[in-house]
Amino acid sequence: MFDRFGEFDTSEELNRAAVAQMDQGDFEAIRILAEENGLGEYAEDFVEGYSEMLCNELEAALGKLEVEKKHLALEKELLMLEEELERACMDDVKIAVGVRRKGKKLAVYLARVIDQGFREAVAPSDEILKELKAVPQQYRGQMKTGMPDKAARTAIMKAYYGGEENEGF
Repeated sequence: MFDRFGEFDTSEELNRAAVAQMDQGDFEAIRILAEENGLGEYAEDFVEGYSEMLCNELEAALGKLEVEKKHLALEKELLMLEEELERACMDDVKIAVGVRRKGKKLAVYLARVIDQGFREAVAPSDEILKELKAVPQQYRGQMKTGMPDKAARTAIMKAYYGGEENEGF
């Protein structure tokens, strides 16, 4: 990830880099910069002069998440959590700006959600345990499951990406 141009802190930094490449006439570098930041679809509009900037804050955040999602090979519940974060970026520019920040990692956010779920895990009732098909009998007595609710996930998201870091997470 971010091998050629490095990780950018803001959409403004990304756009300055794109403009610098444009000033040098290096259109291929713009395409590589865009691709590396999950913004490949915006490169041609910028190169052709249809757009004055490569991306806005939301596009920069969603592009970074796209790159991280592919790098982490997310599936199922983890993919659902990443998609929830994408929607939060669309609803709150502070989250989008936070996602783009250099050093902020999707893996860290997901780990915090999983950690919280582990701390809140509960054992299913005996009735539920009897109905399980995929869990072998010998593990059912020690089984616990947990996923933070939406409010808790939002709090983790805001703490990590919104600059409200909290020792509890």
